[in-house]
Amino acid sequence: DDAPVAYGPRRTVLDKLLVDAAAAAGAEVREGFTVHDVVIDDGRVTGVRGHGRHGQAVSEAARVVIGADGRHSLVARAVEPEQYHEKPRLLSGYYTYWSGLPMDGRFETYVRPDRGFAAWPTHDGLTVVICGWPFAEFEANRHDIEGNYLKMLEMAPAFAERVRAATRQERFVGTAVPNYFRKPYGPGWALVGDAGYNKDFITGHGMHDAFRDAELCATALDDVFSGARSFDAAMGGYQSIRDQQVLPMYELTCQFATLEPPPPDMQQLLGAMHGNQEAMDGFARVLAGVTSPAEFFSEENVGRILTQAAAAHA
Repeated sequence: DDAPVAYGPRRTVLDKLLVDAAAAAGAEVREGFTVHDVVIDDGRVTGVRGHGRHGQAVSEAARVVIGADGRHSLVARAVEPEQYHEKPRLLSGYYTYWSGLPMDGRFETYVRPDRGFAAWPTHDGLTVVICGWPFAEFEANRHDIEGNYLKMLEMAPAFAERVRAATRQERFVGTAVPNYFRKPYGPGWALVGDAGYNKDFITGHGMHDAFRDAELCATALDDVFSGARSFDAAMGGYQSIRDQQVLPMYELTCQFATLEPPPPDMQQLLGAMHGNQEAMDGFARVLAGVTSPAEFFSEENVGRILTQAAAAHA
């Protein structure tokens, strides 16, 4: 009851704030512009072709074209980067928005056998509720999304009762994403965000990852343009730092996305954390992307938590 409030801004609001901030910082923003072709000369990306809001054809040349265009990236399709650490789709998720579903500013999550769902407040008095089941059940469940969605909520009867008193305001939206790393640079091009690296949505780190990649990539390119480092050296550093920072969370996220029980050693650790506020806060920081799983699950930290649990039990 004394937990801080949870914030879940809608992308329709957040994206405009980010675009306006980019424009205020000096970026030239062209809304309603569609890129339909990446220009490649002798194996090097040199620009893009597209059209504006009213259909006029436009060609732009650039020293570097950055694909920040999601997991279906046009830039990635054009340059065909190496992919690695690949894992298949693990989880199917469906969400929609409800009115009349009070949350008192809180985030709620429920874990049940082969099922997981969560809810949090967002703009305009709405609450988003997302439900997930293993991707292996995708075909079996896709023909009755609403029925399977509501059936899942019944696994938490008190929450389901609150949903029955609410009103669904939008259609169901579903997704199931692959997990991969892509080499994020090459002659004349770079990738950031989901275009260069993507993991399951269950830990909700997409925006966090995109901001981190954008800063790393921009810093590397600044070194290139200022002459401090060569393109390959600077961008190789970007890839190395990105991979080092995200791989532990990538593996943990993919484990969560299976919706299978944690392995025995993690079950022991989670049990030892119970009642240890410092340890529970540390685990929450992992899920929030503040602390790396590599740090939290280090031999030293795990040993400390288990020792504290043993002492408290004694």
